[in-house]
Amino acid sequence: MFDLQPRERLFYRDRLRAARYAALADAEAFESICFALEALGLRLRGRQEALGLYREKIAPQAIRALVFAELPGAFPLRFKTFEALFSIVLAARNDAMHTGSYARHATQAAIELCIGLEEALMAGVERTVENLMVSSPVTVESWQPVAHARQLMLMHSFSFLPVRLDGAWCLVSELGLAKYLSEGARKTRLCESIADARSNGMQVREISDAELLRAGMPVSGVLAGAQVQDGPMLWLVVDERQPDHLAGVLSPFELM
Repeated sequence: MFDLQPRERLFYRDRLRAARYAALADAEAFESICFALEALGLRLRGRQEALGLYREKIAPQAIRALVFAELPGAFPLRFKTFEALFSIVLAARNDAMHTGSYARHATQAAIELCIGLEEALMAGVERTVENLMVSSPVTVESWQPVAHARQLMLMHSFSFLPVRLDGAWCLVSELGLAKYLSEGARKTRLCESIADARSNGMQVREISDAELLRAGMPVSGVLAGAQVQDGPMLWLVVDERQPDHLAGVLSPFELM
């Protein structure tokens, strides 16, 4: 069986993950998952074909995932096989009319297919922060208005946004932002810079140097030192050569 190199596995994992996030945000982004599947199939087959002809090359990779190899047999009412999910996605890809409940069903199958393939692609890849983090994270600048941070959070369902304030990395949280906007003149506060908002009482969480992650850290060590808490959490991964630049972010979602 043709195999992918570790860096290739990460590249196609990232494409599938990005497509999955897009589909979670918008069911109309179903085709982004199809494009990611086609890119993987093209690499494995070695020539341009229709999506259906890539199935036999993707299947041996897929079976490396527990969610495809074991769980459909153990829990048949909850987990579908790779073949079943791929068939649903393929049928929807070939059908020009995928709207309403049909579109939601197809997108759900496509998202489940991505989850399994992402797991399969990570088989044999070292579980370090660098290999599991989300690269090129969305951040805000201290001079940008609070309205910009709010817009990003609402558009992408972010719980946190990283920002560099007074030489330290901080997290603007959805709760902190909501409280700040509710406690004063909304228009004035939306137009304030993030730095001014912090000076005027908006709560942000400052991240100490000890809490920042480095790319080469093993994920096992990160999890061993983490405390279970109520609500979401986010780790920041710094570029050791440029401490004021984020190399990526990591959340428990990427580690599951």
